[in-house]
Amino acid sequence: MTFKLPGAADRTVVIGPTGSGKTVGGAWILSRQRFDKRPWVCIDFKGEELWDDVGEPPMRRLKLGDLPGKRGLYRMHVRPDQDEALEAWLWKVWSKGNIGLFVDEVSLIPSKAAFKAILRQGRSKQIPVISCTQRPVDCDREVFSESQFRMFYGIEDPRDWLVIKGLFKHGDVEKPLPPYWCYWYNAKDKTCLTLKPVPPPEEIAKTLRAVAPRSFLLGG
Repeated sequence: MTFKLPGAADRTVVIGPTGSGKTVGGAWILSRQRFDKRPWVCIDFKGEELWDDVGEPPMRRLKLGDLPGKRGLYRMHVRPDQDEALEAWLWKVWSKGNIGLFVDEVSLIPSKAAFKAILRQGRSKQIPVISCTQRPVDCDREVFSESQFRMFYGIEDPRDWLVIKGLFKHGDVEKPLPPYWCYWYNAKDKTCLTLKPVPPPEEIAKTLRAVAPRSFLLGG
C-alpha cells in the first residue's frame, strides 16, 4: 500500500487525545501544502504554541472578519464565544473559495450551516480542510463523512469508539500503537496504514518558516 498526502481540495480529520500528537500530526500535513497556490488560515482557539514557534513572519495575523490574500499562511485567534462572527466569516470563505483551513479543536466550530457547506462543497470550491479533535462524539457528522483522509492517534472515551469504527472500516485500529504513532486511512482507496511519528514540532515549525511566503497582502 502506498502513502498518499491530501490533495488541493481534500478534507483530513486528525483524531487523538491530549498529548497524543494529533496537533503536530495535523501541522505536518499542513507543512506539505502549497502556500503559493492558496492561502491557509489556522483557526486558533487555544493559542497554539507551535504557531508561536513558526513566528510572524511568515505567519500573518488575520482579524476575524477579514479574508486572507491570495497566498501565504495566516493565524486567526477566535474565542469560543464568537460563534456569530465566525459563522459569518466561514460564509465569506465559502463564497470566495480557494482558501485552506486548519482547525484545531474542531468541535468548537459553530454547529451551523457554514462549516457544513464548506465540508460538503470543499472539492468544487477548492477549500481543503484539516480538522483536529479529541472528542469525535462532539463533532458534526460532516467532519468525518466528508473526509478523504483520517489520522488516528487513539481515544480515551469509549463512547467515541462507535464513531471510530465507522471511520476505519478497512483497518484494525483497536490495537494500541507506540507513543506518537498513528493509523492513516485513505477513504478513496479504502486502505489503512500504520505511520511512525511525524517530525517533532520544532522541525515542523522550521519547515513552515521555509515554505510559507513572506510577502503577501490581505485581500490581494
